[in-house]
Amino acid sequence: MKFIKNILNTIFFFMTFLSYSQEHKVNEHEEINHHSISFLISHTIITEGIENNEKTLVSVPSWAINYNYSFNEKWAIGLHNDIIIEDFVIEKNKDEEIIERSTPIASIIVGTYKIIEGFGIELGVGMEFEKSENFGVARIGAEYGIEIPNKKLEVLFAIDYDILFDAYNSFNLGIGIAKLF
Repeated sequence: MKFIKNILNTIFFFMTFLSYSQEHKVNEHEEINHHSISFLISHTIITEGIENNEKTLVSVPSWAINYNYSFNEKWAIGLHNDIIIEDFVIEKNKDEEIIERSTPIASIIVGTYKIIEGFGIELGVGMEFEKSENFGVARIGAEYGIEIPNKKLEVLFAIDYDILFDAYNSFNLGIGIAKLF
């Protein structure tokens, strides 16, 4: 719990610090792209993983397919879908039960606030679905996008921290591309 408080304090510190930076003004000729679809390749680092009967960090490959709708240049809402493409074993938080997870898929509704141009923070809730057991999930994250001029594309870098209720916690580190329209 102390680890989560430290992460939240750090994020709020940077939010406060960056909120004083100069805002990007959209002129009347600049078009706002309201929709984006992104594909990311990532690694998920699971904090309660089990390997060789010992508790350890487990790193597994994953993919993300995200849709976002931007209300304006600051606020967006989206559906973020992550799939871990490898089986892994975890120890559940509450009862220390050991279970195997087989390619779970998480669908999370995420709100995004862009602090500065290209850099946004995310908060969301959703579910992780897997054949043996489903878990509720909360997400806090950050995403940085570098626009490719005249192509309506963006290169994305993302980091997310997922809390799966009564289960395990994980970090997602990803890189990908988004199509803006």
